[in-house]
Amino acid sequence: MAVYSDQHRYIFFANPQTASKAIALTLRKKLDGKALPDHEIKRNGKLVARMHHTTYSQILAAGLLSRGELERLFKFTCVRNPFDQLVSKYIKHCARLMDNPARYPWLEGAQATAPDNSFPQWLAYLSRTYEETDKLARGPLEFLAHADMVIRFEALQDGFDESLRHMGIKDRLSVTEFNVTQGRADSAEAVALPDAKPAKKKKNYTEFYDTACIAMVEKLYEPILKQFNYSFGH
Repeated sequence: MAVYSDQHRYIFFANPQTASKAIALTLRKKLDGKALPDHEIKRNGKLVARMHHTTYSQILAAGLLSRGELERLFKFTCVRNPFDQLVSKYIKHCARLMDNPARYPWLEGAQATAPDNSFPQWLAYLSRTYEETDKLARGPLEFLAHADMVIRFEALQDGFDESLRHMGIKDRLSVTEFNVTQGRADSAEAVALPDAKPAKKKKNYTEFYDTACIAMVEKLYEPILKQFNYSFGH
């Protein structure tokens, strides 16, 4: 979904795995935000607009807002270092498969014997599922292309504060914690609630990579790495 407010004249596009659901929840709870759309929209059996992670083009295609209406809104979204983002995507993918290597489609034969780190195989498998090598990067770029402001995941609260200033909102609102990847050691996702028990220490995202993985991400995500000055380890 996107989150839209006519009262505050904004629309937030929820870029996957960038803490976008936390911001979306905050907007809905505290700033008159409404889900747009609040259900999947299909025409002739074809998905026109997703309920989750709706893009600018899908809003237009579904007729939810006109181009003129969109252009009058403050449009914002989030971005994250792809090297870090992919590790969280991998961890969540494994969790959906109950962390059972026997169920991992990216492992075959002898590889499927409880590997300590199947991230290199997963990344190669993920890239092979797309016919065009740039399709992985084009997903995030769909959210970034029309944004008036992009919040960096690595400075989430500061970016959200700046977004509020753009909307003329003077009160500071804390981003609501939501959907944290368990055990992340190195990112904004690892910030726990004050009364939460400390999570078990997990590997830094850099420890998942080998040289071939780094080169693959540099190729696949070159536009985002260049635009936002991201690199491996930074």
